[in-house]
Amino acid sequence: MNRNKIAVKLWIGIISLTIAILFLSMIFQTRFLYVFYLNMEIRQAEKDANKIANYIANSQYNFNAPYNEVIRRVNDIIIVTDNDTRIEYARGTDEYKRGNIFGTDFMKKISKSEFVHERNFMIRNMDTLLVGVPIIKRGVSEKNIKQMLNDDPLVAQNTKPELIGAVYIATPLEKLETTNNAIKLQFLYVFIGAIFLASLLSLLLSQSFSKPLILINNAAKEIAKGNYNNTINLKSSDEIKDLGETINNLSGQLSRVEKIRREFIANVSHEIRTPLSYLQGYTEILLDGLAESKEEEQKYLNIIMEESIRLKLMVNEILQLSQIEEGFAPININSFSMDALIKRTIDKVYSYAAKRNISIKFNNISDDLLLCLGDESRIKQVVINLLHNAIKHSYNYGNILINSYVQSDKIYICIRDFGEGIPQEDLNFIFDRFYTINKAKSEESSGLGLAIVKSIINSHGSEVTVNSVVGEGTEFCFWLPAYIERSDE
Repeated sequence: MNRNKIAVKLWIGIISLTIAILFLSMIFQTRFLYVFYLNMEIRQAEKDANKIANYIANSQYNFNAPYNEVIRRVNDIIIVTDNDTRIEYARGTDEYKRGNIFGTDFMKKISKSEFVHERNFMIRNMDTLLVGVPIIKRGVSEKNIKQMLNDDPLVAQNTKPELIGAVYIATPLEKLETTNNAIKLQFLYVFIGAIFLASLLSLLLSQSFSKPLILINNAAKEIAKGNYNNTINLKSSDEIKDLGETINNLSGQLSRVEKIRREFIANVSHEIRTPLSYLQGYTEILLDGLAESKEEEQKYLNIIMEESIRLKLMVNEILQLSQIEEGFAPININSFSMDALIKRTIDKVYSYAAKRNISIKFNNISDDLLLCLGDESRIKQVVINLLHNAIKHSYNYGNILINSYVQSDKIYICIRDFGEGIPQEDLNFIFDRFYTINKAKSEESSGLGLAIVKSIINSHGSEVTVNSVVGEGTEFCFWLPAYIERSDE
């Protein structure tokens, strides 16, 4: 993983977002302010032009008098025309003189007593606002006009409002342009500052993000190569730190799995090699006719049979565990008596326990048949495996206690030995396939018994638990749903 790539991507992302926000803000600001000030300029020009028009309509000024009271800027142009669009007065320009025609295009609206405005370049080729208002002379008020219309329509017709001309004011918009350009210049400075800050931020973020990500990436590569001893120590955000811890946990789990796999290969190789050696050796003796008597020949044949059975049993356990875990072994749920199953199983393993003078006691606390639901043959295998495990780890002349009871529609079975116990650090791994605690006793087991127990119990929707104290013994417990007979009403 390249840190520069992360920095570049972060930089591009932050810069793009910053520029987009500033650009949209600039467009909004300049457009909004420009329109706002333009409307203000139009209203003010209309107000000034209307003021001149009222002066003229009231005969307070004649066309030859200067209109200094409403001159707003040096560059403003004031033009007054009659109702035939001939200029009667012009101020602020030498281009438009008295007697010239001006405002012909606007007379249609002016004649309707409407204000007009447009943008052009009539002042020194600058962006210019031109505003025009009609000059309306009113001899009487509107109220008096209505009264006169009722009394004498002819008089009223002669005294109604009369259009006598128009007043035009042209004012340059360089102020708006200057303001607009100033805003754009300010945003340019802001752009430069934002790019600098965004670059600094992207650099800091890239270092903050890329360093732990590179460490995690390198650790993942080491894991892919089979190196599970690489750990990550991160001082970053909680999410990235959690990811690093997950990688560490994954590395630890894979390391343990790899260790178990290697031990299993070694154990299975040894387990397979031993019976195969026996099979090969004694077969060669028999083929070469080296047996000195029929009894010796029968002895060798029995050894070949025992080792064949042992080899077959180990292969069957491996296949069985794989089938259960992959869901290929069907579970046939029926009701059966756990009490009877335990008693039969004790009889089955009695000879194995008697060789070491180990006694097995069964305590049915509920004192009933312990009817439960499950696959009887699978549960029998669970009990056998747990009893074999208890016998193997018990001391000679020891005891094994089986307790069973009913609680909350569940039947609990606990098998306890008083043997060597399991170290605390091994408790989390004893149900893993091929895991053996006492390596000296690994030849007696393939390390699959407890893994098969857990898989069978889990396939019944139940769970198996273990409690152990080194030197005091171990207890395995599991439960099955109790079978409840439904009486027909």
